[in-house]
Amino acid sequence: MWDWLADAYRTRIVDNGREPLFLLLVGLIGSFLFIRFSVRMIRRGVSWWPGNVNPGGLHIHHVVFGQAMMLIGGIGSFAVRGGVLAHNLLAVLFGIGCGLVLDEFALVLHLEDVYWSEQGRKSVDAVILAVAVIGLLLIGEAPLGGFVGGINGEQIGVAAVLLGFVVICLIKGKVWTGLIGVMMPPIAIIGALRLARPASPWSRWRYHSRPRRLARSERREDRVHRRLVAFKTRMMDAVAGAPHLKSKSESAPVPRPTVVDIPPSRIEVWLRPLQQPGAAVAVWYLRAAAVVNVLTGLIAPFRERVHRATNGEFFTAFLLSPGFTGAVLAFLLAVTLRRRKRASWIVAVTLVWGYLALCLLALDLLPEARAHPFNWISLGLTVLLALALAVSRRAFNVRGERGNVALGLVSLLIGSVVTVGLGTVLVHATDAPPPASWRACLHYAVLRVLTVSSLFDLPEITVPAWTDLAINLLSVTLMLMVLLAFFRSPRGRARLQPADEQRLRELLATHGEHDPVGYFALRRDKSVSWSPGGRAAVLYRVVNGVALASGDPIGDREEWPAAIDGWLADARQHAWIPGVTGAGGGAAAVYERAGLKSLDFGDEAVVDVAAFAGSYPGTSAEGGEALRPLREAHGLIRDAGYTAVVRRHRDIPRDEMADLAHLADAWRRHASERGFSVALGRLGDPADGECVMVECRDPQGRTSALLSFVPWGRRGLCLDLMRRDRESGSALIDYLITELLLLARADAEPVRGVERVSLNFAVFRSVFEEDGKAGAGPLLRLWRKVLRLLSRRWHLEARYRSYAAYLPEWRPRHLLYERSAELPRIAAATAMAEGFLTAPRLPRLGGAPYPAAPATALASEPDDSTPDSAPDDSAPGPR
Repeated sequence: MWDWLADAYRTRIVDNGREPLFLLLVGLIGSFLFIRFSVRMIRRGVSWWPGNVNPGGLHIHHVVFGQAMMLIGGIGSFAVRGGVLAHNLLAVLFGIGCGLVLDEFALVLHLEDVYWSEQGRKSVDAVILAVAVIGLLLIGEAPLGGFVGGINGEQIGVAAVLLGFVVICLIKGKVWTGLIGVMMPPIAIIGALRLARPASPWSRWRYHSRPRRLARSERREDRVHRRLVAFKTRMMDAVAGAPHLKSKSESAPVPRPTVVDIPPSRIEVWLRPLQQPGAAVAVWYLRAAAVVNVLTGLIAPFRERVHRATNGEFFTAFLLSPGFTGAVLAFLLAVTLRRRKRASWIVAVTLVWGYLALCLLALDLLPEARAHPFNWISLGLTVLLALALAVSRRAFNVRGERGNVALGLVSLLIGSVVTVGLGTVLVHATDAPPPASWRACLHYAVLRVLTVSSLFDLPEITVPAWTDLAINLLSVTLMLMVLLAFFRSPRGRARLQPADEQRLRELLATHGEHDPVGYFALRRDKSVSWSPGGRAAVLYRVVNGVALASGDPIGDREEWPAAIDGWLADARQHAWIPGVTGAGGGAAAVYERAGLKSLDFGDEAVVDVAAFAGSYPGTSAEGGEALRPLREAHGLIRDAGYTAVVRRHRDIPRDEMADLAHLADAWRRHASERGFSVALGRLGDPADGECVMVECRDPQGRTSALLSFVPWGRRGLCLDLMRRDRESGSALIDYLITELLLLARADAEPVRGVERVSLNFAVFRSVFEEDGKAGAGPLLRLWRKVLRLLSRRWHLEARYRSYAAYLPEWRPRHLLYERSAELPRIAAATAMAEGFLTAPRLPRLGGAPYPAAPATALASEPDDSTPDSAPDDSAPGPR
């Protein structure tokens, strides 16, 4: 690798006579970085770094030293005749002087010490511009196209036209584009053709009577340029230090312009009926391309025939090529375009128009290609796709997650280095002896990674077919990683605000009787979608690109459809997959009318206090006989000296509540247990004073198990948290539930008026009691098989048997989805939200296996360290 770098430096720099220019650039960059480090150390006031130069009390800026070095280096380059070494040393000296002078460019420009003010950033701009221009000169770029072979009229005319584009860029307010365009004319041409910035002279002269164009310019300024400026500012601050002073001549900040929406133009009105059909055509074309590529890739004779044809005078339509690489790319673009993602549309348009340009170039340069009708059909299909994407531009309005571009570029950079490095090592290891040089192996790996084909072959390298296949797989993985980074959906960071929580509490007080798990809507890590009237809401959280709602909508049933429509619109706007977990039968019917499909998700166990307490003491009745094991276990625990303490959360002293929260977190079986649909996610918050704590104490008065119930309307409770000491048996949980039910039957405080208790719905009764129905469809049978496997994995059958001992009323709960293909992703998102699927973590070294929750976090919003409400999965009850 070092030999390759040395050879590249000799052939591209030294042999072309550019070594002094390279050394000048090195001196400029090195001096700028050194002096910025020096002044930052001086500003910080560290003792080990020398301070300013103050002879006789006069502060000498480093621009003075830079001017002296530039004079010595510049004059010496004309006067000294000492050979190559002398000129190289003078070039380094001149570059160092340039770096010192440009670092204080802003001081010279303003004739004021603005080094650490906002105006001082002009110095960094000047350095960046100088480095860019010198770097372009170093790689062979010349200003305005260059003058090769003397100056003639044609070259002067071309330079004048290019200079005109540069001037237009400057007038349009695109200073960087214009200055870089002096060295790279295509950039100046593009900048001159695009919209001007709102505050530029061009905008004042030309857009005053064209409000539509001015509005477009303002929107582009707000959406693109401000983000670029913010990114550039962060990079400058990281390298040169952030300013902290305000200059005397610094003006007040310019107010942000008001961006207004304008009516669509006549062309947009004409094309509006074609937007959705055009988007559908694009999606179905890419789906068909993916299917054709897979089929032709699997059929070897057809694949070889197509390869022979395309290597000759034929070319296929866009993305129609036998193989899995094109199939994966077409499928990914089809999926993301169906979700109306803007980034996917940009990628598709770029690829389609680039391929279309290549096709037109081939038809223009190859007369034999124009003689084949197949090529014209391929061109027609590609043009059809390009037009479909063009007319449907407005339909793709889903913006991605902020930072997608940066993440995609970083993924591309790091992934390319890793992929090419692995490919180079693999080629060198499998090349036919004697192996080629590392440079040739690197060249081969780069070509295979970038083209995923043998379009560019190197005869000096002979590797087996599996090596090419492995490199192709690495390349496809890199492509998918980069595209997925670009296409990420927004994460949905909106959280429940105090005002929303207060409105939800009011709705629960009025309409909270129908849904036992309605109180869990008050989790503060959820987002809320209100109906237009504000009397109903859907609570959801974005998990893995799924807008996952839980339970029934909150509020008035009459406004449920409007709230659901708003939630679906919000999901489609952000390209989230809509899904609902744990909805009741009535809510499932409303969701189905909105376009979702339903599957049995589980059964909720609801115990009627009067019926249970009436059957519990008897021995002859059917209910009493069924409750005999439960009654015997309850008597044994009570005789052993255990007691139950039932209190409202508001009646528990804060210090004692902190101890209970500590125990709840310490008894958590898995650090990843959080819960979502049937878990509140916090313990001891003052706002949850109506919750009920049931605590089991041993004969010595120590807490051995605890339960927490949330309110269910005015006459019910719903189980939230279930924890016990790991050395105690699960019978303590049954004992606490029985004591609560008996206390409620006696109508005693603090559960006076409680008539029903929900034990939650983490079991699948139909899976255990019905081994599949004969008339069930294949999707339902597959779903039941999955539930059966999950039941064995998470010991759900034992929990169901424990629930059944209380003779509850079983109420079905449903999982709702929009498309069958999205069901696996919704199921995975549900498992992630409930804590069943978690990312692997390194084991903790030393200390307690799980950290205790601090008492100060009891009343805070839930996070990963706050005690959650996911119960111990070895105990009966909810998950």
